[in-house]
Amino acid sequence: MKAIIALEKLIKEEEKRISVAKKQLADDEAGVNKLTFLTRASTEENLEKSKLALEEHKKMLSEIMKSDMKELAQKEKLEEAMERKKYHDFQKVRLKRDKTAPNDVKLVAMSILDELKSDITFQDKEIIELAQIIVDLDLDIIENSINLFKEIKKDFDLLKDKLQKEDIQTLGITDIYIPLITLGIYVLVSNIKENSQDKKEKEFHGFPKFEDWWISELWINHQAYIGLYKWRNIIRNQCNTTQQQRVWEIVFSNWIFLKRLLKGKGKQAYELNFIFDFLVKKYGELEEELEIENIKRIDDIVEELTSKEDFTKTVSTHNIETDYLKFKKAKSHK
Repeated sequence: MKAIIALEKLIKEEEKRISVAKKQLADDEAGVNKLTFLTRASTEENLEKSKLALEEHKKMLSEIMKSDMKELAQKEKLEEAMERKKYHDFQKVRLKRDKTAPNDVKLVAMSILDELKSDITFQDKEIIELAQIIVDLDLDIIENSINLFKEIKKDFDLLKDKLQKEDIQTLGITDIYIPLITLGIYVLVSNIKENSQDKKEKEFHGFPKFEDWWISELWINHQAYIGLYKWRNIIRNQCNTTQQQRVWEIVFSNWIFLKRLLKGKGKQAYELNFIFDFLVKKYGELEEELEIENIKRIDDIVEELTSKEDFTKTVSTHNIETDYLKFKKAKSHK
């Protein structure tokens, strides 16, 4: 630090000497204050020396600053690591004192922390949200749920890391919410499949595809609402137990919340929306219809279902091929 202060002082003095010398030479040229031959020669020589010294001292300052910045960065990195360790060392204590989370959720959160490896960490809010999902979905085997969640989260992080920063709309909630909802859909599908096999019922062939325009026009067009409502009920009827139906309602409401949230961010969230769709398709067999002719047929069915209803349309026309759908089709066909 002392070396930096000294160099900065030298640089200022040299800049001042250069400024004075330049003014003397300029005044001499203008005839304002004529210099003798020897004085002019000496001034020019001193000016060059000062320029060289200034350049050298600036270079030295730059090198010292770089060195100091590296040391500072290392120090800050060490301090951050210590703070993170301290944060996670006392995480269980904070969870026990948490008065907002139910006791069963806190117990599951404690179990999750016991299962986690030392290099896997969560914020308090994230661990509570994960525990709440596990409780809501009645996941008995916590270790398997955590391992699956980590696998989904790893997929999400890898996909997100490939994006350009300008392609990512800053939404802190999505980093934990997308993997959580994907986990919920996967668990539901797996449970329906297992239940169907155990009871030797009709084989599960997956969920019907949804339409992007239902999300895009929800609350402004009753046809979108009815289409989504019918789609939700078709899936609900595929559930074999009351518990599965309850889980589907939880998953559906959270899925709609996030899809609406991403839709509201426009083009900035298209890439993130695409990652979300990719994950729920990969893990939960839930996907969007991309064929326009199929969408039109579904649109006709929805129109027929709602034509006899006494609704006041808020829009006279609507667009089944949304901008996001065009983006997704182009992305999927690459």
